Amino acid sequence: MVKNRPVASLFEPALYRICIAGYHDSNWSDYCGGMTIEQRSDPKFNAITILTGRLVDQSTLIGVINSLHDIGCPIVSVEYLAAG
Repeated sequence: MVKNRPVASLFEPALYRICIAGYHDSNWSDYCGGMTIEQRSDPKFNAITILTGRLVDQSTLIGVINSLHDIGCPIVSVEYLAAG
């Protein structure tokens, strides 16, 4: 019998992409767990900031999401990209 292992794990590092509405300065990288910050135009939201980076676990991901929420950043999407 073959057991399916989940793609994502709660306790292992992974690469994530978080999109938030509006433009945010690249100086926010440390505030966002050291993620890379990129700005793009978007027809639906006008401006999108994309945070991409490796986080040590999903607890850290939740911390980044909570921090963005606390400062009033509308979160558009959160995407798991790859393990490790």
